[in-house]
Amino acid sequence: MRLFDEIAERYDLLNRIISFGMDLKWREQMVTLVLEKHPNKVLDLATGTGDIIRLLKKKASHLEVTGLDLSLEMMEIAKKKVKGAEFITGDAHDLPFEDEEFDVITVAFGFRNFSDRRRVLKECRRVLKKGGRLVILELLPPNTRRFTGKLYSLYLKLFVPLLGGVFSGDFRAYRYLSRSVLNFLTPDRIVKMMEEEGFEVSFKPLLFSVAGIFAGDKISSGN
Repeated sequence: MRLFDEIAERYDLLNRIISFGMDLKWREQMVTLVLEKHPNKVLDLATGTGDIIRLLKKKASHLEVTGLDLSLEMMEIAKKKVKGAEFITGDAHDLPFEDEEFDVITVAFGFRNFSDRRRVLKECRRVLKKGGRLVILELLPPNTRRFTGKLYSLYLKLFVPLLGGVFSGDFRAYRYLSRSVLNFLTPDRIVKMMEEEGFEVSFKPLLFSVAGIFAGDKISSGN
């Protein structure tokens, strides 16, 4: 994905700045939900620069972890950061894996960028083992009925594109990232979609619902 290739070098730094470092804590919570399943084999979709994989290998070095992304530049950075993991260029809409191959699948800040989220969920369910878990960490759109939501909306519309553009030199990319959050699905719609695609879902809001973690366990019945 060209947009992410262009901002790859400064992507990690900007994540820290824009989230005030909270993205690191959120990833820690995500990894805790992954390790609850005592997995042996994990797939990280939209792996980017490999932050989730690095955390997983740090906490459970025995894990067999695969990262998949369309951005070659992002994955080049990931390969330098993480040793002992496999990185594959590929599309989450059409996963190049066998049925029931993974114990857990993770997606950190990438689900909103998928063009056909239902298809991605179907693919995740296909390659997950029985009882396997899909864990999604994602930024959420502001609830503008609340004062905190109004502040968050202003932050996304004004501060994120400005700061991201100044540091990365690519204002267009961070305008896109801001819009992708503002126009994203509400948590209840994400939960409903995951349930309809065969997952038993729990949702944990983070920091006044600025972000959230969705954990979906594959239900054995059905296809």
